Amino acid sequence: MSNSFRFLGLIAIVVLGAVSLSTPAGSIAKTELTAFEACPLASNPFITWSPAEIECPICKTKNTFMVWGSYGSYIYQFPSKYQLVFWPHTDSQSWYSCQKCRYTAFMGNFADFPQEKIAELQKLLEGERLSPQKGKQYEEVGKIAPYLSIPVSDRLRVIEKIDRLLGHTGDQYLSHFYRVLAYHLAAEQKQTDADEARRKVLSINERQLNDKANEGLQKDLMFIAGAMHHFLRDDVQALKDFEAAKKLKYANGSLKAEQNKNYNEYLSHLIDEYLDLIRKGKGPRERTDNAFID
Repeated sequence: MSNSFRFLGLIAIVVLGAVSLSTPAGSIAKTELTAFEACPLASNPFITWSPAEIECPICKTKNTFMVWGSYGSYIYQFPSKYQLVFWPHTDSQSWYSCQKCRYTAFMGNFADFPQEKIAELQKLLEGERLSPQKGKQYEEVGKIAPYLSIPVSDRLRVIEKIDRLLGHTGDQYLSHFYRVLAYHLAAEQKQTDADEARRKVLSINERQLNDKANEGLQKDLMFIAGAMHHFLRDDVQALKDFEAAKKLKYANGSLKAEQNKNYNEYLSHLIDEYLDLIRKGKGPRERTDNAFID
């Protein structure tokens, strides 16, 4: 499974309660940093980013991409938590796209494309057109890192094709991918497309819920079902899903007892928040920014 959407990795971060990290090994280890100063181009003032010169593994073009420097556990309180989507997947700067060949990937995976698949990838990318679509939001930042002028949803559409080429078609991967895609489509005010992506999540979710191998993950899966129904404006079903999820206990065999306990408590807290917000008529549907919850 691709590292881009290895959600168990995110769970591990949540349950371990990471407070802050320095530059990520996955995105920096194989790059050559330029002499740029640290740049305040963050989606949130507490997250730091800097430009770096990174070579495309496909065409060897040197691109300027943004690399994060630090963040804290507050990322798990951003409103995207209501879709079980977490930073840095919510951040435009995390999705790299080569300015020449249009190879596109999550920042931590960019350098790791398998050599034996390059010829197939090049053929796949022949018809891709990701010309920067500059908008007011990216007018200044695009001068530093041009890839940021491309809507995230467009980059994700290319990644979807590339990951299909690489065989990343597992249910857990796809559920997370389409939640991330829906998040960015909604942020770009492409509601019809966001709805379509969330319906795909529900279809995958139904299959997962019926798989006995996921018995210990039912709480997580029911939470996702409730979240998608809420964002699809079906709060009647969302409430049913959350009430059902509330009665369950998360138990993932690949996690330690304490990690399961912490994540179970995290989900329980989110469920209580959801139930309270929906019943007050203040559901999180409209929140697509990375700001703290009041």
